[in-house]
Amino acid sequence: MSLKKCSIRDVAALAGVSISTVSRILNNHEKAKTIPPEVHKRVQECARQLEYVPNANARRVFSHRAGIIGLLVPSYRQMKMHIFEDGHLRRLISGIEEGLGENKYRLLLIFNDEQFQENREYMSLIRSQDIDGLLVWGAQPDEEYWREPVEAGLPVVFAVTLPGKPEAPFNYVINATREGARRALQLLLDRGHRRIMYLRETGKARFLVEQMDLAVREMEQQRPDLKLEWVDISRKCEDLPVERFRQPQPPTAILSYNYAMAGEAIGVLAAAGYRVPDDLEVVSCYSFQSEKGWVSTIVVDDFEIGRLAAEAIQKLIEQPDYRVRLEVPAELIQRKTTKAQ
Repeated sequence: MSLKKCSIRDVAALAGVSISTVSRILNNHEKAKTIPPEVHKRVQECARQLEYVPNANARRVFSHRAGIIGLLVPSYRQMKMHIFEDGHLRRLISGIEEGLGENKYRLLLIFNDEQFQENREYMSLIRSQDIDGLLVWGAQPDEEYWREPVEAGLPVVFAVTLPGKPEAPFNYVINATREGARRALQLLLDRGHRRIMYLRETGKARFLVEQMDLAVREMEQQRPDLKLEWVDISRKCEDLPVERFRQPQPPTAILSYNYAMAGEAIGVLAAAGYRVPDDLEVVSCYSFQSEKGWVSTIVVDDFEIGRLAAEAIQKLIEQPDYRVRLEVPAELIQRKTTKAQ
């Protein structure tokens, strides 16, 4: 029987008890203590047999809260790196800590690996009642399974990225990626560049890249004089076509997906004899704040995203009908890879 068709009535009918008895047992109600152990066992076995998932919104009315908010992050296998090597995540967690403040909630780290998805462990988070809500970092556009736990009533807030497009029916706090990419490209246009190479990341950051692509395509349509070369980078900057800069009418600037890719591209170009910003200028669409930075870039406020996401998940736990869809603005910082005006 599917999750959508199975109800508390089905469990009650199979177990041969009343709906109120099933509700008290599955929600650990105080009155469940007076129900015989054999009835407890029968109801729980029937619920497992039917794969019954109680509606989380209704459950929270009757049950005690765990006082725990989960933070779901990609596994090492997905990231191809240790998660805490990612500066964005470190700052996000600091923001979450600030957003939780002195409240009763604690944070539980959960890894989104193959088992989590294939075994539908996201649904067991509802059954177990071990967490009250879930923050998700690193969701990708093709993760359609998220509709199931959200529709079942699990409070979920996505941070930084989304499983789908911004118009999808999810709660989220993300950075304004499209606007950031537009501002980065506009900076190069304002500096007189018309032949620009756009370096795209083709690995793990699909949502962010899709949003950047939309902004770049919009600018292409609006500016017929813009000659943009799209280059996919899959293995750091080994794929950078340096020979293109030796041909007639070469690019005069590079628009990079993120700060790290920009730095790698500058190193490859330097090895080939090209100097930034004298021979060409470079701007990054995505970075975190760093006092040691030297690449002109769009800086996203991961701390603020984390803080707002933490506040949002707490409101969603308390108010199941609450909705949050925020895009946090980024800042454009000019550094050494664009010439001083």
